[in-house]
Amino acid sequence: MKRGMIGTLLGAALAVSLASVGAMAQTVELKVSHYLPPNHQMHKQLEAWSAELAQRSNGRLKLAIFPAAQMGPMPRQYDLARTGVADIAFFLHGALPGRFPLTEISHLPYAFNRGEGAAAKALSTAEASGILTELSDKLAAEHEGTKPLYFIATPTLSLFFNRPAVRSPAGMRGLRMRHNGPVASAILEAWGATPAAVPPAELSDSLAKGTIAGMFFNYEAAKSFQMAESVKSVTQLDAAAGTFALVMNAEKYKSLPDDLRKLIDETTGPAAAREVGAIYDQAEDDGRKYLQAVNVEILELTGPERAAFEELAKPVTASFIARAEAKGAKAKQFYDELRAAVSGAK
Repeated sequence: MKRGMIGTLLGAALAVSLASVGAMAQTVELKVSHYLPPNHQMHKQLEAWSAELAQRSNGRLKLAIFPAAQMGPMPRQYDLARTGVADIAFFLHGALPGRFPLTEISHLPYAFNRGEGAAAKALSTAEASGILTELSDKLAAEHEGTKPLYFIATPTLSLFFNRPAVRSPAGMRGLRMRHNGPVASAILEAWGATPAAVPPAELSDSLAKGTIAGMFFNYEAAKSFQMAESVKSVTQLDAAAGTFALVMNAEKYKSLPDDLRKLIDETTGPAAAREVGAIYDQAEDDGRKYLQAVNVEILELTGPERAAFEELAKPVTASFIARAEAKGAKAKQFYDELRAAVSGAK
């Protein structure tokens, strides 16, 4: 009997050992969805991440990347990951207005700026993205069903026109302007414009036809969507930022072998957000040069001119914080923590 028991125990131990080896040897392919074109720096970054994961896992962890909304339209990207249709998705919060009330607080006017008026300076995308990802534990609840891997704050937005630039909010009256979400829409309204929702792929045509007069946008996006012929001027404001997030289906994340889950953790988080943000910063510089090369007017405002825009946008901040608080979100606390981190950034 002792011999039989020993044999049974050895067999069980061997089965456990083989199962462990099998888990370690398991090859996993994750489906990654996003809506951006293949020439976009984010697609290239995901390809670089895929290569790093494959190399560090000896080929056991692979990404299959589906760009340009192949798996679903822009507003569905988050839900593709949440429901497990995709394993990972990169999405724009502004495409789902009201779904992320606390995250939207970071979209408020000049939230990533230090100082006001002539002294105002926007943080780099790398700095802003790192700060936002460091605060991501406060945003996890409203991303239920997913594990946020990192957040990206867009390069700060300015006004892009198919006509001469404006120097004051008075010049915005009656202009139909594209926005990227509810906060940007409210800011444009505060400046006297009429907000319009237009998908990125339709922007160039809408500008050329005059369906819209302009858009709340940034340089890297203008280059990615090839708008050199349709944009005639820019009023440089650095007024606000939108946000993206790279999220993973929570159950898929939990199902990974420990070593592969650890690899996901090591290649995401605040450090990765800063690295990707730096790529956006370079793309923003390249986008500005792209427009300058075709003689797009870029108007730099004086301190008092900038202050006129800032002053009219202040009620937007108060209104959105109050509405989020009414829904139970700790919006004021999050805003104060964000602003403190921005003020303390180097």
